[in-house]
Amino acid sequence: MPKTLRVQSLALIFLCALCWGPSYLFIKIAIPEIPPITLVLLRVAIAALILSLVCRLQRQPRFDWKRCWRQALVLGLTLNALPFVLISFAELFITSSLAGILNSLTLIFTALFAHFFGKEERFTRNKAFGIILGIIGLAIIYLPGVLQQGIKSSLGVFLIIVACISYGGGAVYARSQVLRAPGIVVLTAQLILTTIVLIPFSLFIDRPYALPWPGLEAIGGALGLGVIGTALGFSLYYKAIQLAGATYASFSVLFVPILAMILGAFFLHEQLTWNLYLGTLLILVGVTAVNPTFNKT
Repeated sequence: MPKTLRVQSLALIFLCALCWGPSYLFIKIAIPEIPPITLVLLRVAIAALILSLVCRLQRQPRFDWKRCWRQALVLGLTLNALPFVLISFAELFITSSLAGILNSLTLIFTALFAHFFGKEERFTRNKAFGIILGIIGLAIIYLPGVLQQGIKSSLGVFLIIVACISYGGGAVYARSQVLRAPGIVVLTAQLILTTIVLIPFSLFIDRPYALPWPGLEAIGGALGLGVIGTALGFSLYYKAIQLAGATYASFSVLFVPILAMILGAFFLHEQLTWNLYLGTLLILVGVTAVNPTFNKT
């Protein structure tokens, strides 16, 4: 890769992380006043609106709804609706820092799904090593929290793990589908379908119409999630894919937990313990090991 292109790619990757890292902070700010499903509904609706306008301004091709709506719906459910809702529920019980750290396990679950259900991505020594390190890192983070904080912390961690499994399955499914459309067009379609799916769940489960109007901080958190964490973050991510490829773009995941820890400690005064540092290090090394770029053996 030419030096200029490498610099541009690294800049995009870091900007992606700067957009995604604060998402856990935004959720923590908004979740006390906006119920989880409604918060996710606002998040995806705002992002869908913004990206629809972007696609129109860029004169992107129209999405083939007649042929591809089922694939877009599966992507919306596995990559947006389910993990976003689970992470929002999880942050009722755990810190934003821990949520950001655990979410980096997504690449490890993606490697597992790709091995068993993908066509070409099989296990290598590096991948096996990375998965084992990720599991050890998870245990180091998880066990002290369970012993100190009990079942609520345990439930929050479990919800994040299920969200990572959903992300991993959705990522492998996305690789198997040929939708013949730019990534931003597919993303916009899946966000539109996610919005439609979540509306009845929000109305009948959260009943936001019966709740007090949220404060400015909560509204700001929801806007930050929709505009920065979803619309802008994913737009930059797909631009990085176009510039350097999906594998290189995935390096942005390595920066997200670090930013989540820093922001949680600075703005929310979340305590960062020794097991968080050690577990994060092991998970990030494991995530790096399962990345295809490092799997030549």
